[in-house]
Amino acid sequence: MARKPGPHATSDLAIYLDRRILELRHKKNQRDIAIAAGFTNPNMLSMLKNGDTKLAVDRTASLAAALEVDPKYMLRLALAQQGNETMFRIYDEVIGTVVSQNEVGWLEVLREASGNSDPAITSRARSALRAIFGK
Repeated sequence: MARKPGPHATSDLAIYLDRRILELRHKKNQRDIAIAAGFTNPNMLSMLKNGDTKLAVDRTASLAAALEVDPKYMLRLALAQQGNETMFRIYDEVIGTVVSQNEVGWLEVLREASGNSDPAITSRARSALRAIFGK
Protein backbone atom coordinates (compact mmCIF):
# COMPACT_ATOMS: atom_id res chain seq x y z
CA MET A 1 0.00 0.00 0.00
CA ALA A 2 1.35 3.41 -0.99
CA ARG A 3 2.16 5.86 1.77
CA LYS A 4 -0.08 8.93 1.93
CA PRO A 5 1.98 12.09 1.32
CA GLY A 6 2.25 14.56 4.18
CA PRO A 7 0.47 17.93 4.12
CA HIS A 8 3.69 19.70 3.08
CA ALA A 9 4.87 17.14 0.52
CA THR A 10 4.44 19.54 -2.38
CA SER A 11 6.27 22.42 -0.69
CA ASP A 12 9.37 23.69 -2.45
CA LEU A 13 11.36 22.84 0.66
CA ALA A 14 10.32 19.16 0.69
CA ILE A 15 11.03 18.82 -3.02
CA TYR A 16 14.39 20.57 -2.68
CA LEU A 17 15.44 18.42 0.29
CA ASP A 18 14.67 15.23 -1.58
CA ARG A 19 16.75 16.36 -4.57
CA ARG A 20 19.66 17.72 -2.50
CA ILE A 21 19.94 14.59 -0.37
CA LEU A 22 20.16 12.54 -3.58
CA GLU A 23 22.86 14.89 -4.91
CA LEU A 24 24.95 14.37 -1.77
CA ARG A 25 24.57 10.58 -1.59
CA HIS A 26 28.10 10.02 -2.93
CA LYS A 27 29.52 12.02 0.02
CA LYS A 28 27.19 11.36 2.94
CA ASN A 29 23.97 9.57 3.74
CA GLN A 30 20.75 10.99 5.11
CA ARG A 31 21.64 10.00 8.67
CA ASP A 32 24.98 11.85 8.44
CA ILE A 33 23.18 14.95 7.16
CA ALA A 34 20.62 14.81 9.98
CA ILE A 35 23.34 14.47 12.61
CA ALA A 36 25.38 17.30 11.08
CA ALA A 37 22.25 19.47 11.12
CA GLY A 38 21.84 18.78 14.84
CA PHE A 39 18.64 16.76 14.69
CA THR A 40 18.39 14.42 17.66
CA ASN A 41 16.12 12.17 15.63
CA PRO A 42 17.81 11.27 12.30
CA ASN A 43 14.35 10.42 10.97
CA MET A 44 13.54 14.14 10.99
CA LEU A 45 14.94 14.52 7.47
CA SER A 46 12.57 11.83 6.21
CA MET A 47 9.68 13.63 7.88
CA LEU A 48 10.70 16.93 6.24
CA LYS A 49 11.31 15.31 2.88
CA ASN A 50 7.96 13.50 2.95
CA GLY A 51 6.16 16.68 3.99
CA ASP A 52 5.04 15.29 7.34
CA THR A 53 6.41 18.30 9.19
CA LYS A 54 7.68 21.83 8.55
CA LEU A 55 11.24 22.97 9.04
CA ALA A 56 11.56 25.19 12.10
CA VAL A 57 13.03 28.51 11.00
CA ASP A 58 15.70 28.35 13.71
CA ARG A 59 17.03 25.12 12.13
CA THR A 60 17.59 26.57 8.66
CA ALA A 61 21.24 27.58 9.14
CA SER A 62 22.36 24.23 10.55
CA LEU A 63 20.46 22.27 7.90
CA ALA A 64 21.84 24.49 5.14
CA ALA A 65 25.38 23.84 6.41
CA ALA A 66 24.76 20.08 6.54
CA LEU A 67 23.34 20.16 3.01
CA GLU A 68 26.17 22.42 1.80
CA VAL A 69 23.74 25.03 0.46
CA ASP A 70 23.24 28.76 0.87
CA PRO A 71 21.50 29.50 4.21
CA LYS A 72 19.62 32.46 2.70
CA TYR A 73 18.04 30.17 0.13
CA MET A 74 17.12 27.62 2.82
CA LEU A 75 15.54 30.38 4.93
CA ARG A 76 13.36 31.47 1.99
CA LEU A 77 12.20 27.89 1.51
CA ALA A 78 11.45 27.51 5.23
CA LEU A 79 9.51 30.79 5.41
CA ALA A 80 7.48 29.87 2.33
CA GLN A 81 6.70 26.48 3.85
CA GLN A 82 5.45 28.13 7.03
CA GLY A 83 2.63 29.66 4.98
CA ASN A 84 2.88 32.94 6.84
CA GLU A 85 2.46 35.38 3.97
CA THR A 86 2.89 38.40 6.26
CA MET A 87 6.27 37.17 7.49
CA PHE A 88 7.35 36.35 3.95
CA ARG A 89 6.31 39.83 2.73
CA ILE A 90 8.11 41.56 5.63
CA TYR A 91 11.21 39.49 4.94
CA ASP A 92 11.22 40.71 1.32
CA GLU A 93 10.50 44.32 2.34
CA VAL A 94 13.20 44.50 5.00
CA ILE A 95 15.91 42.39 3.42
CA GLY A 96 15.00 42.84 -0.23
CA THR A 97 15.40 40.22 -2.88
CA VAL A 98 17.72 37.65 -1.39
CA VAL A 99 20.23 36.29 -3.84
CA SER A 100 21.97 33.01 -3.11
CA GLN A 101 25.64 32.46 -3.93
CA ASN A 102 24.61 30.35 -6.92
CA GLU A 103 22.38 33.16 -8.19
CA VAL A 104 25.26 35.62 -7.79
CA GLY A 105 27.22 33.38 -10.16
CA TRP A 106 24.39 33.56 -12.72
CA LEU A 107 24.30 37.35 -12.41
CA GLU A 108 28.04 37.58 -12.97
CA VAL A 109 27.76 35.48 -16.15
CA LEU A 110 24.81 37.58 -17.34
CA ARG A 111 26.76 40.79 -16.80
CA GLU A 112 29.81 39.39 -18.55
CA ALA A 113 27.78 38.06 -21.50
CA SER A 114 25.91 41.36 -21.91
CA GLY A 115 28.99 43.55 -21.59
CA ASN A 116 27.45 45.03 -18.44
CA SER A 117 24.70 46.58 -20.54
CA ASP A 118 21.85 45.88 -18.07
CA PRO A 119 19.72 44.03 -20.61
CA ALA A 120 15.95 43.88 -20.21
CA ILE A 121 14.40 40.43 -20.06
CA THR A 122 12.70 39.70 -23.35
CA SER A 123 10.26 36.91 -24.10
CA ARG A 124 12.97 35.24 -26.20
CA ALA A 125 15.53 35.43 -23.36
CA ARG A 126 12.94 34.18 -20.86
CA SER A 127 12.12 31.23 -23.14
CA ALA A 128 15.81 30.42 -23.59
CA LEU A 129 16.42 30.40 -19.82
CA ARG A 130 13.33 28.29 -19.16
CA ALA A 131 14.50 25.84 -21.82
CA ILE A 132 17.83 25.43 -19.99
CA PHE A 133 15.87 24.13 -17.01
CA GLY A 134 13.40 22.09 -19.04
CA LYS A 135 10.42 24.35 -18.33
